[in-house]
Amino acid sequence: MRRDRLSWLFLSFLICFIYVYVNIVKLQYNKSDELSVIADSQYTQKEWVSELGYKLLDSTRKDLLEYVTKYNAVILPNIFIRNNTEVEREEVLKLIYILKNYDEEYDLSEGQLSGESQKLYFPVDKETYEKLKRIKDVKGFYVYSYEEIDRSEGWKIENILSSTRNLMDNSLKNSNSLEMQIQEKVKDNKRPYREFVLDMDGDITVKENNEEKLNRNILLTVDRNFQDEIKEILNDKYKDYEQIGVIVLESKTGKIEAMVQKNDKLPNVNIGAETLNGFFPGSIFKTIILEGVLEEGKVSLGEKLTCEGLYESKKDKDKIGHGELTVEEAYVVSCNDIYSQLGNRLGEDKLMELLKGQNIFSKVLGFEKEQKGALESKELKVEDGSLGITAIGQNIRITPLQAVGIVNTIINEGIYIRPQLVMAMIDKDGKVIEEYKTNSERVISEETSEKIKKVMKKVVNEGTGIRAKVEGAEVGGKTGSTERMENGEKFSDGWFIGYFNKEDKYYTAVVFVKNINKDSESGGSTAAPIFGDIVKIKKGDFKAAN
Repeated sequence: MRRDRLSWLFLSFLICFIYVYVNIVKLQYNKSDELSVIADSQYTQKEWVSELGYKLLDSTRKDLLEYVTKYNAVILPNIFIRNNTEVEREEVLKLIYILKNYDEEYDLSEGQLSGESQKLYFPVDKETYEKLKRIKDVKGFYVYSYEEIDRSEGWKIENILSSTRNLMDNSLKNSNSLEMQIQEKVKDNKRPYREFVLDMDGDITVKENNEEKLNRNILLTVDRNFQDEIKEILNDKYKDYEQIGVIVLESKTGKIEAMVQKNDKLPNVNIGAETLNGFFPGSIFKTIILEGVLEEGKVSLGEKLTCEGLYESKKDKDKIGHGELTVEEAYVVSCNDIYSQLGNRLGEDKLMELLKGQNIFSKVLGFEKEQKGALESKELKVEDGSLGITAIGQNIRITPLQAVGIVNTIINEGIYIRPQLVMAMIDKDGKVIEEYKTNSERVISEETSEKIKKVMKKVVNEGTGIRAKVEGAEVGGKTGSTERMENGEKFSDGWFIGYFNKEDKYYTAVVFVKNINKDSESGGSTAAPIFGDIVKIKKGDFKAAN
């Protein structure tokens, strides 16, 4: 019996030994890589050195984002306390002194270092960072720099595009927004980082990461230099205005060459951010009415109508009216009364068809905070006057991004080309991996668009847009002035939409000036001169003329 008992005991011991041995083999061979990573991670500290894993580039491959360099000192408490016994005391004291001199709360006493934290960060300035870099032989200590996007101008288009969170409440943006679609494209990119590798004695060596060389970058249509020049004049020559939005397209392709606003600390007016569906377009909307009545054959440019001053402001003929004008003349002098009559002739159905064809009432680019535009009235009727006031741009809201598409339809012989901002995804060598195209749709006939193009030229040469005129350049456009009520107070905005030609290539642009003087200013006196300066910038004449 005793012998049997010993045999069973030996057999049990042998089974346990074999089980342990098999599991050790499994761990060594099957999970060696995983365990190696875990072990190595105890001796390797990874620090990101850039906020993004991709670049946002302009059409010339220049980085559009501005960065601020941040500096950090890092202490690994366990290693710092345990491994610095043999280090020259002078270097440790120097480290303590430099940090405490920068910020009195940076205390490296053992009491502070004896907490549960495995790593302590001490943000410092560049001068302190440079001093700390010169410290040698201190265990469990290193410094690194980090490139953070400058978000001080949070409403710049490039800052909006590169952020996954909304500015106002820090909420995550919708997955179908343009911003999140870009993030989806670059989600497999690797962020650049540095590895700080510790040996058994606590000494640290730095290892650079090169994985980001495989990253994909986003190429936009905008020209950074052109944008910077526009912004410079907005903040210099037109500094008295609260906010100005400017968009410039290459007409034929719809590619946005500039999308700028004066003050990027305020919500972006070009997309109507933080507004209720955008802004009243005012008289620039008469362009759509003219498209419709000419296309339907309801009037000719030479037909005469009578303005009785019903919708004219006090500064326009003291409400006496313009008298008898042709349809063309009424557009050139921006007669509200006559274009209200034309809106009634056009009718709601045709007007809505034109609006939808030119992407009014839907987002153009798809930004999270981009507004769609909307009618103030659900139905447009002749009887209650809603159709008439809509025809002069006072019962409808749109964004400057939508407005630029109106005039671009005219320049493209009646074809609406959706404005384009994202051009392609490219690799680190600039090779195109994926190219993006925009879409187009015929809205009006070539004959109608050609007629309106000529009338728009008259607006600049002899009408309300004369301050947009540039000698030696073909320029056409339409002014607009609006009134709106906010919290019981009246405000006015100025508009100019137009086109110009440079070296046989057409460009389309919109200028929106927010909160102009409602009593003494108009789109013709505020937005039109800015448009003229943009033409001069594009032609290379602005600095010479100023």
